[in-house]
Amino acid sequence: MKQIRAILKREFTSYFKSPIGWILVAIFFFVSSLFFSLNFISSYSDIASELTFVQSLFFVLIPIITMKSFAEERKSGTEVLLFTSPASTLEIVLGKYLGAFCLFLLMSSTILLHVIFTAAFGGVINAVTWGTYLAFILSGAAYIAIGIYISSLTENQIIAAIVSVLIFIGFTLLSSIASLIGSLVTNLLQYLDVLKLISSTADTAAGTAVTNAINWINPATRLSDFNKGIFGVTPIIFLLSYIVLFLFLTVQYHDKRRWAQR
Repeated sequence: MKQIRAILKREFTSYFKSPIGWILVAIFFFVSSLFFSLNFISSYSDIASELTFVQSLFFVLIPIITMKSFAEERKSGTEVLLFTSPASTLEIVLGKYLGAFCLFLLMSSTILLHVIFTAAFGGVINAVTWGTYLAFILSGAAYIAIGIYISSLTENQIIAAIVSVLIFIGFTLLSSIASLIGSLVTNLLQYLDVLKLISSTADTAAGTAVTNAINWINPATRLSDFNKGIFGVTPIIFLLSYIVLFLFLTVQYHDKRRWAQR
């Protein structure tokens, strides 16, 4: 734990030794506060809508947070010093992940200020608000794990950011893609069934099954109930599994590089 804390502190403070951390916090604060202020002026304060809006910016914000995690170390040559330190690969990866996640939590603290402000002026804070906030944090945690893994694969921060952006845009479009593929499967089955051996209901069911299977891997889809104020353990386990999977892949990748340098 001591090694993890040291790396976490080093990673977190590194964001504010360059303009990146300050700019990210400022952008998040400005965008979320602008959205909140416009709603408040209109006598309408909906924290859930604000969270949904800000979450739509993840595909830009998260890659900027994670792009330097390992890519910068690799390019500058400090990766060798890191991997020859007493810390294990797991401790290094966890420290870097938690450092990035702490920056994300710092940015997100703006929303809590809006929650307090809304409650103080008699606004509605209910299960939908907290469910959306929890989904926001879980999604951010999962996306950061993915971004950390992508950063570990290259020494170029720009490439790491671009690949992460494309992946996150893919997640955003995944529901539409799933519906499209499901429809194609249904139409294909109907086209191939020249003898009419399969009912149209079965064809539609097959297409729906394909759509549901693709949506199953989409973090946004799995957390949709939280946005309605309906809580469940399964989505949380799913997102935690996402985080564990990509951190595991990062550890395995760097373990190979670490042993190769010895």
